[in-house]
Amino acid sequence: MSPGDKAERMAHLRSAIADIEAHSGRSDVGAPLRLSVAPAQAGDGAAAIGFALALAARFAAASPRSSTALLISEDFCARETGALYGPGLAAHGLSLDRLILVRASDARALLWAMEEALKSAALAAVVGEMWGLSKHYGLAASRRLLLAARAGRTPALLGHGGEFGRAGALSSAAETRFEIAAASSRPVAPAGGRLGLPGVPAFATRLLKARLRPSAQGPPARGFDEARIIRLEWRSDQRCFGDPTISLPVVRAFADRSGASAARG
Repeated sequence: MSPGDKAERMAHLRSAIADIEAHSGRSDVGAPLRLSVAPAQAGDGAAAIGFALALAARFAAASPRSSTALLISEDFCARETGALYGPGLAAHGLSLDRLILVRASDARALLWAMEEALKSAALAAVVGEMWGLSKHYGLAASRRLLLAARAGRTPALLGHGGEFGRAGALSSAAETRFEIAAASSRPVAPAGGRLGLPGVPAFATRLLKARLRPSAQGPPARGFDEARIIRLEWRSDQRCFGDPTISLPVVRAFADRSGASAARG
């Protein structure tokens, strides 16, 4: 693959994320507001929900109406992978005083709670954590979430923790779909000069679907490589994604106050 092809595909992925962020909370119903995130393998569930929460932190920072995000988890998710850790969420970029946590008994209750929360238009983002597909979830249910997200002008993110390796086969009305795997963090040199410390969170990201708006910057939505895996780092202090391995112009995100996502090269 030539450097030009790599740059174009990387620019497309950044364009997808930046366009989602840039139009979150605005009144144009054509903006992509429904995202689906699934783990690549059985051990990638934490990475998938971490990626979704990073996007939620971006939405919370960008929203002109509210800085509060809602996370609704199916009970089985906590039993299978463990409950979320408060200090870890704060370090991830989600302020605990601006995060509402809800537990749902099953997928049906989770979908109902997400739909009602989205229609309320009182939140910066609504994140759902569903373990697996059930009789309650399908194209019709995902379509209701899409319509609720548009009605309330609120970004909706739904993670499928148990559907590892099946992100491409999910029947969903989500306009943007990601498959996420854990990636090794770059070590940070400690002050004492001994063993390196863990670096910022990193994700191996695969963009499977991107129904971008016609005005979106970057390469066109059709024809992008669904097999292409891009490594992204999450910088919680700046609430932005970065990729240190590729130098190319990128799209400035709506909430990027520091200019860290400005064009480089």
